[in-house]
Amino acid sequence: MERTRERYYLSYPRALIKEPILYQLVKKFDLVFNIRGASVSEDMGLVAVEFEGTHQQIERALAWLRQTGITVEPIEKNIIE
Repeated sequence: MERTRERYYLSYPRALIKEPILYQLVKKFDLVFNIRGASVSEDMGLVAVEFEGTHQQIERALAWLRQTGITVEPIEKNIIE
């Protein structure tokens, strides 16, 4: 299957800031990720991340993130280079 790269903003609510979400994501969905930027405070976390995997792997991972309580928003193509 063809691998692709997709970029997203992940917004973490306060309750999940200290959880190893990206580690769990790699273990569950066998994705490669690259953190492109992050801002974390006591109240929230925002991570700009690039995922690499098959389209199906990425879609399943995004669904899992949303179920976990993470807000997922696509990043426009030219924002982070």
